[in-house]
Formats: sequence, C-alpha cells, structure tokens
Amino acid sequence: MPSGKVHDQITIVTAVAAVPAWWLLSPVRDPLALAVVVGSYIFSGLWLSDDLDTRSVSYERWGLFKWLWWPYRKLVPHRSWISHGIGVGPLIRIVYFIAMLWAVARGILWLLIRNGIPVNRDAMLGSLWRHSLAWTLAHPSYTLWMLCGLILGGVAHTVADTVVSFAKRIW
Repeated sequence: MPSGKVHDQITIVTAVAAVPAWWLLSPVRDPLALAVVVGSYIFSGLWLSDDLDTRSVSYERWGLFKWLWWPYRKLVPHRSWISHGIGVGPLIRIVYFIAMLWAVARGILWLLIRNGIPVNRDAMLGSLWRHSLAWTLAHPSYTLWMLCGLILGGVAHTVADTVVSFAKRIW
C-alpha cells in the first residue's frame, strides 16, 4: 500500500489532471460544477480518506477534531469493504461525518441550555436541516457533482492500494 503522503500526492496530481480532462471531455462547461467536483475530490482524498480507520496521516490531519473519527476507527476494520469499498466507503464516511456533526451540534446546544443560556434547540437544528435540504433540492446537479467528487476521491485511494498490492504480489 502507498504511504499516506503518496496517497496525498496521488489525490493532488489526479485532481490537477482532471481539470483539463473535464474541460476536453465533459459536455458540462460549468466552471462551478468543475470546482465542486475537484474541491470535493480533494476534500475526500485528503480529509475523508479510506485510511481514517487507522492512525494515519489523514486521521492526524484532523488535529483537535480527530476525536470525531475515534469511533469510526474502533468500529471499522482496516481495508474492509466498509472503508475501502468503491462507492460504499466514501458514502459511509460522508454519512458518518454528517451524523457526528449533528451529534456535536446537539451536544453543544444541550450544554448551552444546561448552563442557563436560552436556546431554541429544535428551531436552530430544524432551521439548519431545512436550509441544507432546501439548498440540496434547489441545486440537485451540484449535489450530484459533489457526491461524484467525494466518491471518486475514495475510489482513487482504493485503486492505488489495489494496484500497489497487486504489484507487490507479482514482484
């Protein structure tokens, strides 16, 4: 398997190579769509890496917030279909990350209320949910482009692991 730094380099190089390839091959000539795909691809490759199930470069990159990924590390076996599954792995990490952000937001609001700070928890979280859903429904193509970038970032990682493992077996 490539090291974490090599995976990072693969992510950046393939993202840079994707820009002219997109412009030459894609019927979509929307610069914002391209930025969404490439940005989410890079975020997926660097921050939502398949290796978040280990004490990896991507795990350490989260710094003070790496505790968000501690349950994931304990629950997900390394290189399993859950972490390295093409399509499935990135989607699971996206759902996990959103669930953790939601739990943290609920916890912060609970602490504020518990310490006497008046906050309408349901209104705040409901508003956030409604705005996120409204944006997603109003911009379905950008939502799909983002999902494509997030999934392809995980695919690049899995393909690199597979190619290196295959090459090591041959040699």
